[in-house]
Amino acid sequence: MIVYPAIDLKDGKCVRLIQGDFDKSTTYNENPLDQAKHFENLGAEWLHCVDLDGAKTGQSTNIKSIEDIISNTKLNVQVGGGVRDIEKIRSLINVGAKNVVLGTAIYEEKLFLEEAADHFPYQISIALDIKNNEIAVRGWTKVMSQNVNDFLSSINSLDITSVICTDVMRDGMKKGINFDMINNILENTSIPCVVSGGVSNLDDLIKLKAKDNNQIYGVIIGKALYDKSIKLNDALSVTK
Repeated sequence: MIVYPAIDLKDGKCVRLIQGDFDKSTTYNENPLDQAKHFENLGAEWLHCVDLDGAKTGQSTNIKSIEDIISNTKLNVQVGGGVRDIEKIRSLINVGAKNVVLGTAIYEEKLFLEEAADHFPYQISIALDIKNNEIAVRGWTKVMSQNVNDFLSSINSLDITSVICTDVMRDGMKKGINFDMINNILENTSIPCVVSGGVSNLDDLIKLKAKDNNQIYGVIIGKALYDKSIKLNDALSVTK
Protein backbone atom coordinates (compact mmCIF):
# COMPACT_ATOMS: atom_id res chain seq x y z
CA MET A 1 0.00 0.00 0.00
CA ILE A 2 1.50 3.30 -1.11
CA VAL A 3 1.72 6.18 1.34
CA TYR A 4 1.28 9.52 -0.41
CA PRO A 5 2.33 12.50 1.72
CA ALA A 6 0.35 15.47 0.43
CA ILE A 7 1.45 18.89 -0.71
CA ASP A 8 -1.36 21.29 -1.53
CA LEU A 9 -0.29 24.41 -3.38
CA LYS A 10 -1.93 27.79 -2.99
CA ASP A 11 -0.28 31.03 -4.12
CA GLY A 12 3.00 29.15 -4.52
CA LYS A 13 3.01 27.94 -0.90
CA CYS A 14 2.47 24.61 0.80
CA VAL A 15 -0.85 24.86 2.68
CA ARG A 16 -3.62 22.80 4.20
CA LEU A 17 -7.31 23.64 4.05
CA ILE A 18 -10.08 22.57 6.40
CA GLN A 19 -12.88 20.74 4.54
CA GLY A 20 -11.65 22.35 1.33
CA ASP A 21 -12.49 25.86 2.54
CA PHE A 22 -10.13 28.38 0.92
CA ASP A 23 -10.86 30.81 3.77
CA LYS A 24 -9.54 28.27 6.28
CA SER A 25 -6.00 27.94 4.98
CA THR A 26 -2.85 27.32 7.02
CA THR A 27 0.58 27.79 5.43
CA TYR A 28 3.02 25.08 6.52
CA ASN A 29 5.94 25.86 4.25
CA GLU A 30 6.70 28.85 2.05
CA ASN A 31 8.86 26.60 -0.14
CA PRO A 32 7.08 23.50 -1.52
CA LEU A 33 10.34 22.04 -2.83
CA ASP A 34 11.82 22.07 0.67
CA GLN A 35 8.73 20.27 1.94
CA ALA A 36 8.98 17.66 -0.82
CA LYS A 37 12.66 17.06 -0.05
CA HIS A 38 11.76 16.66 3.63
CA PHE A 39 9.28 13.92 2.77
CA GLU A 40 11.81 12.30 0.44
CA ASN A 41 14.49 12.31 3.15
CA LEU A 42 12.07 10.53 5.48
CA GLY A 43 11.67 7.70 2.99
CA ALA A 44 8.69 8.67 0.84
CA GLU A 45 8.72 7.35 -2.72
CA TRP A 46 5.50 9.01 -3.86
CA LEU A 47 4.03 12.48 -3.43
CA HIS A 48 0.44 13.64 -3.91
CA CYS A 49 0.55 17.23 -5.16
CA VAL A 50 -2.57 19.35 -5.73
CA ASP A 51 -2.76 22.76 -7.36
CA LEU A 52 -5.58 24.24 -5.28
CA ASP A 53 -5.75 27.42 -7.32
CA GLY A 54 -6.07 25.34 -10.47
CA ALA A 55 -8.76 23.16 -8.92
CA LYS A 56 -10.87 26.19 -8.07
CA THR A 57 -10.43 28.26 -11.23
CA GLY A 58 -9.16 25.85 -13.87
CA GLN A 59 -6.09 28.07 -14.34
CA SER A 60 -2.84 26.71 -12.90
CA THR A 61 -0.65 29.22 -11.11
CA ASN A 62 1.55 26.68 -9.35
CA ILE A 63 3.08 24.76 -12.24
CA LYS A 64 6.56 26.14 -11.50
CA SER A 65 6.47 24.65 -7.99
CA ILE A 66 5.34 21.30 -9.39
CA GLU A 67 8.10 21.28 -12.00
CA ASP A 68 10.69 22.18 -9.34
CA ILE A 69 9.62 19.22 -7.20
CA ILE A 70 9.71 16.80 -10.13
CA SER A 71 13.10 18.07 -11.35
CA ASN A 72 14.84 18.24 -7.98
CA THR A 73 13.66 15.07 -6.23
CA LYS A 74 13.43 11.39 -7.08
CA LEU A 75 9.83 11.27 -5.90
CA ASN A 76 7.12 9.78 -8.08
CA VAL A 77 4.78 12.75 -8.24
CA GLN A 78 1.02 12.42 -8.63
CA VAL A 79 -0.45 15.76 -9.76
CA GLY A 80 -3.99 17.09 -9.72
CA GLY A 81 -5.93 20.32 -9.64
CA GLY A 82 -7.36 22.14 -12.65
CA VAL A 83 -6.48 19.44 -15.21
CA ARG A 84 -9.34 19.86 -17.64
CA ASP A 85 -8.03 19.05 -21.12
CA ILE A 86 -5.82 16.52 -22.90
CA GLU A 87 -3.02 18.99 -23.53
CA LYS A 88 -2.71 19.76 -19.81
CA ILE A 89 -2.39 16.04 -19.07
CA ARG A 90 0.26 15.70 -21.76
CA SER A 91 2.22 18.70 -20.48
CA LEU A 92 2.31 17.31 -16.92
CA ILE A 93 3.44 13.88 -18.09
CA ASN A 94 6.07 15.50 -20.32
CA VAL A 95 7.57 17.34 -17.32
CA GLY A 96 7.74 14.07 -15.41
CA ALA A 97 4.47 13.57 -13.50
CA LYS A 98 3.98 9.84 -12.94
CA ASN A 99 0.24 10.06 -12.49
CA VAL A 100 -2.30 12.77 -13.31
CA VAL A 101 -5.49 13.20 -11.29
CA LEU A 102 -8.69 14.27 -13.04
CA GLY A 103 -11.69 15.71 -11.23
CA THR A 104 -14.08 18.45 -12.32
CA ALA A 105 -13.82 17.95 -16.08
CA ILE A 106 -14.73 14.25 -16.04
CA TYR A 107 -18.02 15.01 -14.31
CA GLU A 108 -18.89 18.04 -16.40
CA GLU A 109 -17.79 16.56 -19.76
CA LYS A 110 -18.80 12.92 -20.03
CA LEU A 111 -16.44 11.87 -22.83
CA PHE A 112 -13.32 13.53 -21.38
CA LEU A 113 -12.44 10.64 -19.07
CA GLU A 114 -12.76 8.05 -21.84
CA GLU A 115 -10.57 10.17 -24.10
CA ALA A 116 -7.97 10.68 -21.38
CA ALA A 117 -7.84 6.98 -20.50
CA ASP A 118 -7.45 6.08 -24.17
CA HIS A 119 -4.59 8.55 -24.67
CA PHE A 120 -2.82 7.83 -21.36
CA PRO A 121 -3.67 4.30 -20.19
CA TYR A 122 -2.87 3.71 -16.51
CA GLN A 123 -1.39 7.18 -16.14
CA ILE A 124 -4.68 8.68 -14.98
CA SER A 125 -6.39 8.63 -11.59
CA ILE A 126 -9.82 9.96 -10.69
CA ALA A 127 -10.61 12.33 -7.85
CA LEU A 128 -13.85 11.11 -6.32
CA ASP A 129 -14.46 13.84 -3.76
CA ILE A 130 -17.59 13.15 -1.73
CA LYS A 131 -19.30 15.92 0.23
CA ASN A 132 -22.38 14.86 2.18
CA ASN A 133 -22.88 11.89 -0.18
CA GLU A 134 -22.60 14.04 -3.33
CA ILE A 135 -19.69 14.45 -5.75
CA ALA A 136 -17.87 17.75 -5.17
CA VAL A 137 -16.09 19.60 -8.00
CA ARG A 138 -14.38 22.93 -8.73
CA GLY A 139 -12.17 22.86 -5.68
CA TRP A 140 -15.08 21.40 -3.67
CA THR A 141 -17.11 24.58 -4.13
CA LYS A 142 -19.89 22.87 -6.13
CA VAL A 143 -21.67 19.52 -5.89
CA MET A 144 -23.06 17.39 -8.71
CA SER A 145 -26.36 15.52 -8.73
CA GLN A 146 -24.72 12.45 -10.30
CA ASN A 147 -25.16 9.21 -8.33
CA VAL A 148 -21.83 8.00 -6.93
CA ASN A 149 -22.50 4.30 -7.48
CA ASP A 150 -23.73 4.82 -11.04
CA PHE A 151 -20.59 6.78 -11.84
CA LEU A 152 -18.34 4.06 -10.40
CA SER A 153 -20.10 1.37 -12.40
CA SER A 154 -19.65 3.40 -15.58
CA ILE A 155 -15.84 3.54 -15.36
CA ASN A 156 -14.95 -0.08 -14.57
CA SER A 157 -13.84 -0.88 -18.12
CA LEU A 158 -11.45 2.09 -18.40
CA ASP A 159 -7.64 1.83 -18.08
CA ILE A 160 -7.38 3.94 -14.93
CA THR A 161 -4.71 3.64 -12.23
CA SER A 162 -6.88 4.40 -9.22
CA VAL A 163 -9.91 6.15 -7.79
CA ILE A 164 -8.87 8.63 -5.08
CA CYS A 165 -11.71 8.62 -2.59
CA THR A 166 -11.92 11.68 -0.33
CA ASP A 167 -14.49 12.44 2.33
CA VAL A 168 -14.48 16.22 1.99
CA MET A 169 -16.13 16.78 5.37
CA ARG A 170 -13.29 14.92 7.10
CA ASP A 171 -10.46 16.42 5.07
CA GLY A 172 -8.13 18.38 7.33
CA MET A 173 -10.21 17.46 10.37
CA LYS A 174 -8.29 14.36 11.54
CA LYS A 175 -11.57 12.61 12.43
CA GLY A 176 -10.55 9.23 11.09
CA ILE A 177 -11.19 7.43 7.82
CA ASN A 178 -14.79 7.05 6.65
CA PHE A 179 -14.77 3.27 6.27
CA ASP A 180 -18.46 3.14 5.38
CA MET A 181 -17.74 5.33 2.36
CA ILE A 182 -14.71 3.24 1.41
CA ASN A 183 -16.65 -0.03 1.71
CA ASN A 184 -19.36 1.30 -0.59
CA ILE A 185 -16.81 2.39 -3.17
CA LEU A 186 -15.03 -0.96 -3.10
CA GLU A 187 -18.35 -2.71 -3.67
CA ASN A 188 -19.09 -0.64 -6.77
CA THR A 189 -15.81 -0.58 -8.68
CA SER A 190 -13.01 -2.98 -9.48
CA ILE A 191 -10.53 -0.11 -9.94
CA PRO A 192 -7.96 0.20 -7.12
CA CYS A 193 -8.81 2.75 -4.44
CA VAL A 194 -6.63 5.39 -2.79
CA VAL A 195 -8.05 6.55 0.54
CA SER A 196 -8.00 10.22 1.49
CA GLY A 197 -9.55 12.49 4.09
CA GLY A 198 -9.57 12.27 7.87
CA VAL A 199 -6.45 10.18 8.51
CA SER A 200 -5.63 11.03 12.12
CA ASN A 201 -3.26 8.47 13.66
CA LEU A 202 -1.40 5.23 13.10
CA ASP A 203 -4.43 3.20 14.19
CA ASP A 204 -6.27 4.47 11.09
CA LEU A 205 -3.47 3.16 8.90
CA ILE A 206 -3.21 -0.15 10.73
CA LYS A 207 -6.96 -0.69 10.34
CA LEU A 208 -6.77 0.23 6.65
CA LYS A 209 -3.83 -2.12 6.08
CA ALA A 210 -5.68 -4.96 7.83
CA LYS A 211 -8.57 -4.37 5.44
CA ASP A 212 -6.26 -4.40 2.41
CA ASN A 213 -7.70 -6.79 -0.17
CA ASN A 214 -5.40 -5.73 -3.01
CA GLN A 215 -8.01 -3.23 -4.12
CA ILE A 216 -6.78 -0.59 -1.67
CA TYR A 217 -3.88 0.91 -3.58
CA GLY A 218 -2.74 3.61 -1.20
CA VAL A 219 -3.51 6.30 1.35
CA ILE A 220 -2.98 10.07 1.23
CA ILE A 221 -1.89 11.78 4.44
CA GLY A 222 -1.86 15.53 4.86
CA LYS A 223 -2.65 17.43 8.04
CA ALA A 224 -1.71 14.56 10.36
CA LEU A 225 1.85 14.72 9.00
CA TYR A 226 2.11 18.48 9.24
CA ASP A 227 0.72 18.53 12.78
CA LYS A 228 2.97 15.58 13.69
CA SER A 229 0.08 13.35 14.76
CA ILE A 230 1.72 10.80 12.50
CA LYS A 231 5.41 10.45 11.73
CA LEU A 232 5.99 9.61 8.08
CA ASN A 233 8.55 6.88 8.82
CA ASP A 234 5.99 5.20 11.13
CA ALA A 235 3.31 5.45 8.47
CA LEU A 236 5.61 3.85 5.93
CA SER A 237 6.46 1.09 8.36
CA VAL A 238 2.91 0.04 9.28
CA THR A 239 1.69 0.04 5.66
CA LYS A 240 4.44 -2.13 4.17
